[in-house]
Amino acid sequence: MAINSATRAIKKMSYLRTNVLGRKRETIEQEVVDEEEVMEIRTSNTGLITETLVEREELINECLELYEKAPEKFNHLQKDSHKMFLEYWLNNPLPSGFKSLDASQPWLLYWIGNAFKTMNPTWLTNDYQKRILDKLWYISPTGGPFSGGKHQLPHLAATYAAINSIALCHNLDDNREINKKAIYDWLISLKTPSGAFMTARPVGEQDVRGVYTALSIASLLGIVDSKLTSNVTEFLTRCQSYEGGFGGCPNDEAHGGYTFCAVASLAMLNALDKVNIDALLSWCSSRQTKEEKGLNGRSNKLTDGCYSFWVGGTAAILEAYGYGVCIDKDALKQYILKCCQSEESPGLRDKPGTQADFYHTNYVLAGLSICEHSFMVRNNSPFDFVATPLVPEPEVEPIHPIFGLAILDVNNFINRRGEPSMSNLSMKV
Repeated sequence: MAINSATRAIKKMSYLRTNVLGRKRETIEQEVVDEEEVMEIRTSNTGLITETLVEREELINECLELYEKAPEKFNHLQKDSHKMFLEYWLNNPLPSGFKSLDASQPWLLYWIGNAFKTMNPTWLTNDYQKRILDKLWYISPTGGPFSGGKHQLPHLAATYAAINSIALCHNLDDNREINKKAIYDWLISLKTPSGAFMTARPVGEQDVRGVYTALSIASLLGIVDSKLTSNVTEFLTRCQSYEGGFGGCPNDEAHGGYTFCAVASLAMLNALDKVNIDALLSWCSSRQTKEEKGLNGRSNKLTDGCYSFWVGGTAAILEAYGYGVCIDKDALKQYILKCCQSEESPGLRDKPGTQADFYHTNYVLAGLSICEHSFMVRNNSPFDFVATPLVPEPEVEPIHPIFGLAILDVNNFINRRGEPSMSNLSMKV
């Protein structure tokens, strides 16, 4: 009986490892002996070869080849090509494989619309803006909180993407209203005693992503108060890891996306001075690889174009608040232009050998904006950001590194909502 129980336990663990946690990567051991080095005590170093190391070596070779042989046109952003990529999907049905994004419809609107406006503010036409608003109000007719799709529960991530999408549509004189009171009450219902926010009710994750999306929504709508922010700074500071970056929760591994969410949140709370800035700067700097020139999201992981914003945006926030520049912007720009663009297809990708998508197109463009501008904050206000071009003719618009929108769109949205006040229970679009 004991043998059968042990066998069943082993099979169960094998199933969980393979089908739930992902396939287990085999580790290959090689004995590396340096015969030329004389040591008092003879030892051998064990070199571990993992799949990630093999993939990185391949990626380095691909990047180096592109730096040497990339077409001359890739010294610049191929805007018309990327515009064609985005326009096609705005005007044609998505393939059946996109059903997995049914709960992410506001995200698709934000990624595509924001990519348009980052390249050229006039490309998101009034017709496109109206269609974005029509879609959002079809999903959530009450004007918020917003769901990821029709007949779905309101979700923090979907509401964040929806508010950002609405901020892109300031050219319209539209009578629809954002229900600020309902959104505020809902945010309060998601708040936990620890200072985190649940992403949805009745169940949802509780990590720094929820904190960031909640604070971004509330900040843009002007509904931040002490009840909403109580214990939030304390929760965020507990999420800084020994590496210097931030994990999703206390005692979690530092990660580029989580770090951005934590740092942007601390900036909105005027609490950046509550964390170890020197360790954070060092961690951000170590995310940039010398050979590929791009940024990765964690130690011993591959470079990915989206971290041009997640880590690059973190660096830009720290720069704006006077902590200095911690990434090589010129090198990162080379990675974006030569390794994230492809002759085979339009749109922007995470690395050579992969396909372009909306997510990476948006965040790689935002990362390019980080590379082409320096940032400064005035009056210690998260809304008063100034971007100064580092090149004579920037390829893209200056992005607000806290909100992931063009600075112009943030300013227009704030001006349209009026003075922050809970007495304004709704806000006209």
